[in-house]
Formats: sequence, structure tokens, C-alpha cells
Amino acid sequence: MRREWIISLSISLLLLAGGGWAVFYVTDYISSQLKADTVLNQAPEKTEDNGEKVPKKTKDIIYESQKLVVQIELEDGSIGSGFLYNNQGDIITNAHVVANHEKVSVMTADSKKMEGEVIGVSRDTDVAVVRVSGLKDKEPLPVREEETAELLDEVLALGSPLGLQNTVTRGEISGLNRNLSIEPFEYEDVYQISAPISPGNSGGPLLDGKTGEVIGINSAKIGKESIGFSIPIADVLPMVRKWSETPMKSLPEFPELKEQELQSPVAGTKAEQATYLVQYFYNSINQGDFVTAYSLLSSEWQEQTSFEEFRSGYYNTLAVSVDNIVADPNEDGVEVTVFLTAEETKDGEVVVKKYKVTYPVQYENKSLKIMNGQGKELTSQVDE
Repeated sequence: MRREWIISLSISLLLLAGGGWAVFYVTDYISSQLKADTVLNQAPEKTEDNGEKVPKKTKDIIYESQKLVVQIELEDGSIGSGFLYNNQGDIITNAHVVANHEKVSVMTADSKKMEGEVIGVSRDTDVAVVRVSGLKDKEPLPVREEETAELLDEVLALGSPLGLQNTVTRGEISGLNRNLSIEPFEYEDVYQISAPISPGNSGGPLLDGKTGEVIGINSAKIGKESIGFSIPIADVLPMVRKWSETPMKSLPEFPELKEQELQSPVAGTKAEQATYLVQYFYNSINQGDFVTAYSLLSSEWQEQTSFEEFRSGYYNTLAVSVDNIVADPNEDGVEVTVFLTAEETKDGEVVVKKYKVTYPVQYENKSLKIMNGQGKELTSQVDE
């Protein structure tokens, strides 16, 4: 992947993997996302008696899909995303993620590292396929083969923004049939989405928020704004299937990408990265995804607190929203202070409480982790 791709048109477009400063949306946008009610302790949806399929709940879609989304790593440290689309172990990703490489490393959701071979890549369309023999015969993500997305459809964007694997953000289809040109690729009739995406999301799947089907490949965004673009999967299926059936004998080169200035795959300052991590922690809590939230804790914290103990601490929590967040860098990492509003149940009543929590955030084995946490209650009131 390469950094700072700029269109000399009316807007400045950056390829996600090329990155830039893409984390500024976090405090305003994701904080508002956190105010939605959680879906805790609810059973997966089942089929109605009439045979019609009931839409899945968001947490079930996320749980099932995350296992089939991978992080793609190059020798230069660049990071992108991809997803399993067939039972041959083939991963769909963006061409700019694997450009000028025949071999890549693939990290699965359960932290298994495997070797992948690029078997197809387009010079014109920002799409590529990586074959991972270790994923052969694994059930792939469901793919919608017809382009049926409509304006305001709910979507989920999965990937590894800023190197944070298994990140999920929600949004809507905010535009259809958008056309962009980012050398050397042409993006024709792509989806415009409001789901926040950042460096590292490139190549990750865009899912229908109600069915969990893959409808697009997250590929580009406008500058620092929360406007992303996703290639409709139905438009490229014939091409990727051809590569899977007959892998390319020689891959096209991208000399123009070699000339791009390399930057760290994890964009943004230490404070921005730490802010994103803590925001994502509470987003996971609010969605009832305690497995992901627990995975963001340091190994020492996990040794001191089992998953069951961690999960039990939120049994009475209905919803959490982040009111304010302050990041203070220091020699060891970043100290993040969060001001929260939590809706909790007590003796059958809903109680609204305010908290102040401080988290040291540091790198552990090349991954950003929340080392520990100290909090105190500020105020509380009973909802009438």
C-alpha cells in the first residue's frame, strides 16, 4: 500500500491504505453511534413459519462475519483487509493493497498468520484476489450476486483501520453510481457510504446491515471526511471468479505506486490512535460484543480478570455513551480520560450514571492495548 494519493480535480481523494489523517471523525461520529441501545442476551433470529427469512441482528452478523475477514500485511509494514469469498481459500481485496507483490502475509481473526499468493490483480479496477491454502474448504462469507442496494440501506464496514483488526463501523448507503478516478484506477458506479472507514479498511467487505451479505469492497474515501466509497461486489464477481478458476501467470506491475512516498501503515498521532481504540472499546460494549472489547485489553489485565468477570461487570448496563474524551501522550504511551453516561438497571428501575474513567494505552507485541482502567462515579439519577 502507498500513501497520499491525490486527485487533481475538485476534491482530494485518498486511498484508504495510503491513508493520511483519517481519525478526526472519531470523537464526533462514533460517539453518536455509541448512543444506540445495546442488544444484550438476545437469541439469534430464526426463520418464520412461512419460510421467509427474518433479518439477522447486528451482533449476530458481526460475530459470524468477523471470522472470515483477514488483515493483509506486506513486507514494508503496510496493512490492508480482505475477506474469504469461496471455499478454495481465495480472499478478495483491493489491487492497491497488494500491488507489486506476489506473496503477502494474512492474519486471521484468531491471530493465525498464513502465507497468501496473489493470483489475480487488475490494472484498471481496484480489485485483486489472494489465495490462502490454509483457508481452503472454510465456509466463505455470503455474497450478493446482484446489485440491489438502495439509498439509505443500512451497512456494516469491516476491516483493520489503523491496524485495529476486526473493527466494525455502521452507516448507510448515502449515494449510488458515483464515478471517481484515482490513478491508475477507475471507480465506476460505486457506492458512497457514511460508515466511517480509515487506513487499513481497504479491501474489507461492506455488508448489508440486515442480511450480512457482502455487497461491496471498501476502497476509497474523500480526504478527512467520513465519506467512503465501496465497489459493488456484483460488478467484479465475473473477474475474480475467472482468476480463481485460472490464476494469472504473470501479474501486472504498478510503477506509479512504487514512486509513492511510504509512510507508517498506522496513520495519525499517538493520541488519535489511542482515542480510536478507546472509542472502539465502548462501541463494542454498547453493541454487546464483549469478546471484541475484551480482546482490546492488555495481557496483564486479562490475566487478572477473566472474560466471565469482565462480562459480568456489564450485566446491568443497558447503554453507554461517550460524552467527552481526552488523550494525553506521555513517555510510555497515552493516558486517555473518558467521561461517560451509562444507563443501568437497579432494583427494576433505570438509573442514569455519569463516570470518569482513565486508561493508559500502550503498545504490546506491536498491538495497541488498554493496559488497565481506573474510574469513579460522578453523579446518578433515576429515570421516571
